[in-house]
Order: sequence, then C-alpha cells, then structure tokens
Amino acid sequence: MRAGAEVRPLASLRVAILAGLGAAIVEMVFVLPIQQYLGASPLVVFQSIAAGALGRSAFSEGLPAAALGVAVYLLISLVSAGVFVGASLRWPLLLRRPWLSGMLYGVAVYLVMTFVVLPLSAIGFRLPKSLPLWMLSFSIHLFAFAVPIALVTRRLLRVR
Repeated sequence: MRAGAEVRPLASLRVAILAGLGAAIVEMVFVLPIQQYLGASPLVVFQSIAAGALGRSAFSEGLPAAALGVAVYLLISLVSAGVFVGASLRWPLLLRRPWLSGMLYGVAVYLVMTFVVLPLSAIGFRLPKSLPLWMLSFSIHLFAFAVPIALVTRRLLRVR
C-alpha cells in the first residue's frame, strides 16, 4: 500500500492492535529486568500501574491488582498505537521517517502521560526520583515503546 492510500477501518484497527501489543512487549522486555534490578518484582511493577486507579491499596491487592495493571498498560499501549496509526493515515509523512516520527510521538505521549494522565490519577504528579533514572525511563519510552509503534505501523501499512 502506498502512503496516503485508503485503508479500511478494520485493517487500521488490526495495525493499531499489533503495533500496540508489539510496543507493550518490547518496552516490558527492558522495563521488567531494570525494575527487578532496582528491587521491584514484575508483580509490583504492574501493581504500580494499577495504583493509578486504585491508589496505594493496589500494593496490598496482590494478583488482581497486577492483572488490572497489565490491562491498563495494554489499554494505554493500544490507544497510543491507535492514535499514531490514525495520524499516520492522515499524514503519511510520519511513516517515511519512522525513527524520527516515533521519537517525536514518544515525547508527546510522555508529556501527556506525565502532565495530564498521572496528575488526574490516584497517584498524582511526582517529580522523578533521580535524573539518571528519569533519563533511562524517558529513553526506554521513546526507543522501546514509541519507535516500535512507528516501525510496526510502517511495516504493516507497507509504506516505502
């Protein structure tokens, strides 16, 4: 398919689902070992995501809270991918340079999550604990989450 060509809604939904799932998996391949090294098990990582909805009680709710965290994380990944797919169908230029557009999109998603979603959640806004950890988190978000969304979208839409 050429950039700018008409894409059926179900095809774009399929691309968004695959890009979102791919990005979620790639990001967690990096996040979970790093968090384990820092002392947080995968259970705690996903409970911390659920804490956005449940507050501090997520950490005492065990597997159900972690399952909610996985679901919320997947939802965020799928919605993020869906927005990028929709934008790339409207502006095919985004897929001609997927590394650049993915990084720029990653910055936008990071800013929305940090300054809109988190402040509205039960967690609230918090400054990063340390500059090196923030830089690592930000880099992983760009290169292991947003760029994979752009690359998978480009590949599945067969843009050249």
